[in-house]
Amino acid sequence: MPGASEITHADHPFTRTFHEVEIGETFHTPPRQIASEDVAHFAEFTGDTFYAHMDDAAAARNPFFPGRVAHGYLLLSFAAGLFVQPDEGPVLANTGLDALRFMKPVVPGDSLKVRLTVKQKTPRNEAYGEVRWHVTLTNQDDDLVAEYELLTMNAYSKP
Repeated sequence: MPGASEITHADHPFTRTFHEVEIGETFHTPPRQIASEDVAHFAEFTGDTFYAHMDDAAAARNPFFPGRVAHGYLLLSFAAGLFVQPDEGPVLANTGLDALRFMKPVVPGDSLKVRLTVKQKTPRNEAYGEVRWHVTLTNQDDDLVAEYELLTMNAYSKP
């Protein structure tokens, strides 16, 4: 949680079993810049062509946006791309997101970085348990743009 002390390890937390990750363990990603082309591609790929993602002038007339903005779900997708460790390992599945909030618009040219912290661990059966991660997305100015809780099922042993 904001202000709490962080525990860091040299290895990625997704390479560690349910019993190895610690409450407070935190992983910080490098930033990724959001380009206009990313927003356009996401709109075309998903079919989400809401005017605030497509039309700078129309978006600027909206009191919530400074102009054309990135999709919130694009930000979540890029966040996953920044923190997911792709190899087979103890993380078995993403089982959901809780308490998702978008706080500040992200415009093309902004950068996105992620802070992923182990918030809670709950054993589920003899083979795996649930890890609840607090996830914050910030921009290049360290302004909070989104936050949520990610739920994963993590094995007690490595494959």
